[in-house]
Amino acid sequence: MTNFKNHKVSVSQLIGLIPEALLTHLSSNTNVDYYTKVLHAKKVFYLLLYGILDNEKLSQRTLEDTFNDSGFKVLFDLDERETVVRSSISERLSKIDYHYFMEF
Repeated sequence: MTNFKNHKVSVSQLIGLIPEALLTHLSSNTNVDYYTKVLHAKKVFYLLLYGILDNEKLSQRTLEDTFNDSGFKVLFDLDERETVVRSSISERLSKIDYHYFMEF
C-alpha cells in the first residue's frame, strides 16, 4: 500500500474534488436510497471517507462517534440534531448496493 504521510491534503480539499451533483446522480441511478430515512448514500460516502481519513482504526463504533461529532456535521452541512447508532450503520453497510461506490 502506498504511504501518503508526506502529502498534505485537507478533508475539505479532498471533498471539494467530488462534486455533490455526482453523488446525487449516482444515488438516483443506483436507487440506493429507496427505503432510507437517515443514512442516505451521500452521508454514508462522506462518513466512510472522513472515517478513513480521521481514524487510525475504522470500526462501526468509530463511525458512530464520527457521525455524531459536531465537527463532522458542520463540515458536511448536516442537521446538528441528527444522530445515528452503531446498529444502524451496520445495517446500512450490509444492505447498501456496492455499485454506488464502484461508480467513483
